[in-house]
Parts: sequence; C-alpha cells; structure tokens
Amino acid sequence: MPMFGLEGAFFSYTPPLFCRKLSEERPHVMLNQFPCENLLTVKDCLAYISRRVGSSEAPKWLPRTFNLLTELPQFVSYFKQRERRGEDNHWICKPWNLARSLDTYVSKSLHSIIRQRESSPKVVSKYIENPVLFQLEGTGLVKFDIRYIVLLRSVKPLRLYVYDVFWLRFSNRPFSLDDLDDYEKHFTVMNYAPGVPLKQIHCDEFIPLFEKQYPEYSWQSVEEEIFKSFHELFQAACAKPAPLGICDYPSSRAIYAIDLMLKWDTDSNGKPFMQPQILEVNFNPDCERACKYHPSFFNDVFSTLFLDDPTSCHVISIV
Repeated sequence: MPMFGLEGAFFSYTPPLFCRKLSEERPHVMLNQFPCENLLTVKDCLAYISRRVGSSEAPKWLPRTFNLLTELPQFVSYFKQRERRGEDNHWICKPWNLARSLDTYVSKSLHSIIRQRESSPKVVSKYIENPVLFQLEGTGLVKFDIRYIVLLRSVKPLRLYVYDVFWLRFSNRPFSLDDLDDYEKHFTVMNYAPGVPLKQIHCDEFIPLFEKQYPEYSWQSVEEEIFKSFHELFQAACAKPAPLGICDYPSSRAIYAIDLMLKWDTDSNGKPFMQPQILEVNFNPDCERACKYHPSFFNDVFSTLFLDDPTSCHVISIV
C-alpha cells in the first residue's frame, strides 16, 4: 500500500498490478522503488538471477549460494564433492530477508548447517576463506567490507549510477579460520551493537593506505572490476520481463546499497588478483553516515534520479 496519498508523493510499496493502476489513474506520480526489485534484495532471489551470468553455477562475483529450503539436496551434493576434493568447506548461513548480520552463523559442519533451516528460511553461501585483509593500526590484519550506493534511474534502457564515495566496515580482531563464533573476528557490522568498538576510515584516507599495503594493485583497477560486477548484476536482474525480472516502470527510481568484499583468486596463468564478492543488496539503505560526511548526498541523489541532472553530482555512470 502507498505510504502517502498526496499528489506527487513517493510511494514505497509497488506490486506490478498497483503500478499498472497507478500509471492509468495518476501517471505523473513517481515511485521510489521498482516492481519486482525483491529479485535483488532477497538473498535467494539474488543468487537465482545471478546464475544468468556465465555458467549455471554462479558468476565469479557472487559466493556460491543455495536456498536451504528448496535446494538442500544440491547443497549437500556440492558440500560432499568439495569434501572429497579436500577443498575448504566453511559456509555462512543467513536469513534470506534480514540484514545487519542478524541470525547469521559460520560453520563447516554439514549437520549444523542443515539444522539452521529449522529456525527461519535461510540461504547458505560459501564463506570467503581467503579475503583480502586490511592492516588496521593497533589490531592487525582484519576483514573489511565495502558499501556502495547505487542509483537505478531506469530499466529500459538500463541507466545505472554509483555514488563516488564508498563506506567501509572492519572487523575488530585479526582474521583466521577458527573461533567461528567470534563475532568481532568474522563479522564487520559493529555500528548497531552497543559497547562494541567501531572503527571508521573515510574512503579518501583508505585508498592510499590500501595501495601502500598492496602496491601491485591500484584502487582504480579494483574499482573497475567492482563496477563491472554491478553492471552484470543489474543486466541479469533486468534481462527478463516481470515477475522474472525487474519491471520496467517509467515512473520508478530507486536507491540501493551493495555490500561487498574482496577475495584472492588466481587467473589462468596462476597470477593472483582481487575478485569482488557481492554479499547483498539493500533497498532504501541507512544513509546516516552519507549525510553526516557529505551534506550534498541527497541533493545529488534527487538530482540524478528525479531531475535527470547528474552532471554536477558526485555520481559515476555505470550504464
């Protein structure tokens, strides 16, 4: 149902039938989301549509993911195959429609993973056992994740922008593949837990520190791969008509937050490189930090999405 009933207001819930009726009765009303965008923001749907890219398994930028309710036999088979090959079998279980690491667990026990489906609907994703780490002063080499704000202007044609500032979150303890119940070692979401230290570094400060720690890898090249993965993700999400794809509704606009990590991988010549790993896509994200450090943030968002004037804004066109 709509948030407001006023002329020119933005609506927050947009099923396709509602959009059809709205387009006929009030075509000038604009919406702040796209019909069927749950294909991006719900974790099992995200995994499903991502399989449209590359092979039937998963693109390189998404950890291998299974729905524990509908794909349990496939997961067990894949787990056993990895076990026979002696490959790492750490997995992370997450509710398919929650955020902030709620009800999320890391395990390498098949029995424990299967039991997770008894509490709530969950997906299980391959845990990133070889993440790119960051040397945090006074702490050591810790995990970190990166949040980008992405702006979807239209589906057909696909017009996608990314805000040119990103945000970082860090674990509080050095990373290692043990103590899987240690939240401050294996998770990065610290800003909602009272009394837990929260380390923040602005992206302008992070980039030179990152390039100093990894002199063979420029942040520009890493970011190019990140934006390439965003492009492929949204292409896949828009590749089919609704409800199998995001609905092309001309009056819709949307803002998303994409959380990702970097992991080590090797190319065909055995050379290591940093591979982006998309973790989740969030609708209508928490933008408190964005507004605090960048007062023009929402002006840029509205200028890009609703005024079609991104020229003077802090955004980068991806598509």
